Amino acid sequence: MKSRASFYILLLTFYILLQFVWWGYLLVSGQPNRIYMILGEGAVFLGMLLFGIYRLYKSIQKEFSLGQRQNNFLLSVTHELKTPISSVQLILQTLLKRSFTEDQFHSFIQTALNENKKSEKLIESLLLAARIESASEKPVLKSVSINALLTGIIALYRIKSENIQFLLHGEEEVRADLDPSMLESAVINLIDNSIKYDATEIKLTLSTGKNYTAIEIADNGRGVDDYDAPFIFNKFYRSGDENIREKPGTGLGLFLTKELVSLNKGKISFQKNIPKGARFIIRFER
Repeated sequence: MKSRASFYILLLTFYILLQFVWWGYLLVSGQPNRIYMILGEGAVFLGMLLFGIYRLYKSIQKEFSLGQRQNNFLLSVTHELKTPISSVQLILQTLLKRSFTEDQFHSFIQTALNENKKSEKLIESLLLAARIESASEKPVLKSVSINALLTGIIALYRIKSENIQFLLHGEEEVRADLDPSMLESAVINLIDNSIKYDATEIKLTLSTGKNYTAIEIADNGRGVDDYDAPFIFNKFYRSGDENIREKPGTGLGLFLTKELVSLNKGKISFQKNIPKGARFIIRFER
């Protein structure tokens, strides 16, 4: 589809150029004394026309790219929802057909609950994205102890992610007027992203200045390729080749993180971590 549109644009451009050559020939042959004026005006008009065609081509490219990302998003969502639903159905069918010990029964139930949580988290992300798009998501500002919030998040991850080392730097009490649930969701999204891309160490650093408060989340995972870096906060964007996708995801995580930070009048940026990994910096101006 994209190549066909590009072909039509090239064909239209070639046709217009031929028309300009023919019109120029007719005008010059009829009034040779006005050749420079005709060529000058024709060149200006041709330049404007070519610029318009270029902008049209870029716009079509952008639309096709967005359409492809939306299609990939729908496929990802379908897969992400189908997998836990199928798992829960299989567990329930197994429980109906056979008898199990109490420990086995509880193990099956816990697995079903974990799968259900995956679906619930995905649905919450979809609903949040819809609320953000419709501008109906508003922050509820409170005076938040950022130290306590980060400490609580790390405590939860240390329980469920025993193989990952978490470090927190910045002991000074820092408070800010923010929506605590939005900030928590943004930080959790970044930590989940680090874990998904093979990080074994995640360092959170809280720093303040005269006019700002910043939270830095750095890991030693795979990091982000230079090609993907400018696009990672775009909605539906997923790095790598969709045909050989290794990691699950919908392309909404970093987009939602950026939007949640923005709703709290903050900004998020990405940098490469040294020697490897990724660094995300959330900054709130005072």
